[in-house]
Amino acid sequence: LFGPDGFRGAAAVMARSDQEITISDSAASLGSVAGPIPAGSWSINVDSGEILNDGAETGHLTYHLEATARTAASLERALSASRQAPSLSPGADDPRPSDAARWYRGDLHSHTVHSDGTITVEDRVRGAVERGMDFLAITDHNTVSHHRELDGWPDAITPIRGSEVTTFHGHINCWGLREAIDWRDDDRGGGAAVIVDRVHRQGALASINHPNAFGDPWCTGCHWDFAQVDFATIDAIEVWNGRWAIPETDNLGALAFWTELLDAGLRLTAVSGTDSHSTEEDQYLGLPMNYVHAADRSEASILDGIRRGRVFLSLGPILSFQARGSDGNTATFPGDQMRADGSLDLTVTVDRLDVPATLWFATSGSRIELGPCAAGRTERTHEGLAAATWWRLELRDGSAVNGDLLALTNPVYVGEGRGELVE
Repeated sequence: LFGPDGFRGAAAVMARSDQEITISDSAASLGSVAGPIPAGSWSINVDSGEILNDGAETGHLTYHLEATARTAASLERALSASRQAPSLSPGADDPRPSDAARWYRGDLHSHTVHSDGTITVEDRVRGAVERGMDFLAITDHNTVSHHRELDGWPDAITPIRGSEVTTFHGHINCWGLREAIDWRDDDRGGGAAVIVDRVHRQGALASINHPNAFGDPWCTGCHWDFAQVDFATIDAIEVWNGRWAIPETDNLGALAFWTELLDAGLRLTAVSGTDSHSTEEDQYLGLPMNYVHAADRSEASILDGIRRGRVFLSLGPILSFQARGSDGNTATFPGDQMRADGSLDLTVTVDRLDVPATLWFATSGSRIELGPCAAGRTERTHEGLAAATWWRLELRDGSAVNGDLLALTNPVYVGEGRGELVE
């Protein structure tokens, strides 16, 4: 729904045959934004995705759409069951308790009843606190209506204002948004650039979601199909969506796609997301978390850590390293830079591991086994390694090079410069 001043709401509820959406200057239904109701042109877009023949004789979809304007008295009755709080949205500099520079743990991809989830914002946040997260991004589809509940979050967790811009050619997570992104002029070949530009104009980050996931008709737009994309303008890419081995999301393909971008000299930060839509999905074993090294726990600092590549992904094990280059300088964080010859001596510590695993050193064109890691804590030192363009660490279950991923660091980069790849 769009009014004369822009976005006013989005409904992504797919399980109901009928739905009523109501907005006023002081309250709004789930997925919609409260505010003044100005005179002028209003538009309703009906985006049809995943229309399948379910065996009905008709073999087609029918729908009925009705729009009405009502007086304040009748509107108040209609809104009484909306269960919504007033529209309050603190800014990125909203003060919250923070600590010194350290690793902060959280989820960057989740949903609630404001789009196609079945869990409330309150329950989503409560569960995140119980699981020890430091930050959480709720990224409901094509809306920011969940932001009005930010004032109710406990001080123990930092909200990352997010939205999943959901188009027919790809899904883009946006973190740090103040306003919803209007993607109606999206078209194959140009839409991604327009969306990313609008995200950056708000000082927010744009991340490609589950690029190798099954697309239409299983999940409309879930596969990344934009053409003519300047990947150098995109901040991050989700290489780990939900459980690692789920075939529908093809995380292995997403990891390979990101590796190709790295080989081209690009520096998109790899991130993960649970993509949880319910309390039941929150209980799955093997959901990845993002560990972001940031100056403090504010939204601005968390986003800065992502922007700088100070991120590793993990089911629980903690990876730390110190790499000494031929010039004597050391790299201790993902996102660091080393001199162009790529030679290094490396010390890696693996902690909080609960299953036998193998540590791998990955660089452009090769992967080198650094050795097995037993449950608990393992430290390994290797001299005379060489990297081309970039290198990262992978911790995989068991001894096979294609074992399920347990942890993954973002790269340390070799040499200078930032490449460009448009395809």
